[in-house]
Amino acid sequence: MRLLVTALVLGIICEATASADTRLRWCTMSAEEHNKCSNWTSVACIQAGSSVECIQKITLAEADAVVLHSASIIGAGKCGLVPVMAEYYDPENLAPCMDSAAITKPYVYIVALVKDPTLTWDNLKGKKVCYTALERTAWNIPMGLLITQEKIKNCTLYNSTYFGESCAPGADPDSKLCSLCIGQGSSSEPGKDKCAFNTNERYFGYSGAFRCLTEKGDVTFLKHGTVFENTDGKSQEEWATGLRSNDYRLLCTNGTQVDVTDFKTCHLATVPTRAVVSRAEMRDQVQQFLKEQLLKHGRGGSEEGSFAMFQSTQYGHKHLLFIDSTQCLIDVPTTDYREFLGEKYVTAMEGLYSCVPSEINAWCQAPH
Repeated sequence: MRLLVTALVLGIICEATASADTRLRWCTMSAEEHNKCSNWTSVACIQAGSSVECIQKITLAEADAVVLHSASIIGAGKCGLVPVMAEYYDPENLAPCMDSAAITKPYVYIVALVKDPTLTWDNLKGKKVCYTALERTAWNIPMGLLITQEKIKNCTLYNSTYFGESCAPGADPDSKLCSLCIGQGSSSEPGKDKCAFNTNERYFGYSGAFRCLTEKGDVTFLKHGTVFENTDGKSQEEWATGLRSNDYRLLCTNGTQVDVTDFKTCHLATVPTRAVVSRAEMRDQVQQFLKEQLLKHGRGGSEEGSFAMFQSTQYGHKHLLFIDSTQCLIDVPTTDYREFLGEKYVTAMEGLYSCVPSEINAWCQAPH
């Protein structure tokens, strides 16, 4: 009898282990992301420290999926990974959430944001600048424009004297590019993880760069919705208390300023939204999994109360795993990352970094 009970217990344990092992493995890029992910019981959470590490882990089949910015999708594509589903942000038009055929490609506007009414695109030299992170979309676009306008030389991108102090998470913590960064908020270790390429740096990402502007900077480069997500009472973060959207302005490349609501006519570029990537052989499985999860844990999902894919504030930071303003995920109709991002964008980004060896490109080309 005891042997029978033991066998039954072992069988249950083995079955549970097998079940856990078959869960989709989601790659996380910070402790905060991992904390949120641990509440997403449908996935197994794989810890990494950056988008590059996640790309490597997925390529090596140590993880299965992650959401990446468009700039990182290029590196992932060169490793053979493919786009699966894209984040969709517009709450005013939810038709694509009901039918992916209602939109061909979701995109965002990248804007230059200031609080000083005297600043223009043409007098930014020497000003303090806040970036979302090194080599992310909102770094690539303004840097590419400044190179095109011959204000910055391509091969001096990382030590240009055009701007003054900066916060560009992911750069050398001791460089001018990190002089505005502040690291973690720990009272016992102030400044720890200064300029880290994850949410351990409080000025990391879109909301972090906006916070940097409000507290220290002169200009930042963001997706157009960031200012609205963090002002007029929309954010519960202490640093955002009392911030008003109409205290900020957009810089247009023709030298003018406009209201933040005029992003459709005043922006630096339009770029595809972030997208989930995976290995080609996993694409259909990941897509089906995400569609099932949207019904449970997406906006209005049957189990959103237990875990919300597009809500992160209770975990201490915004935009963990997914951008919080995501309304849904929509199908990417192609497995070709160049087609998804657009040939002009990919070519521009490849040209932008022609003088700088790409860490992920070199890794992808090496034998594993």
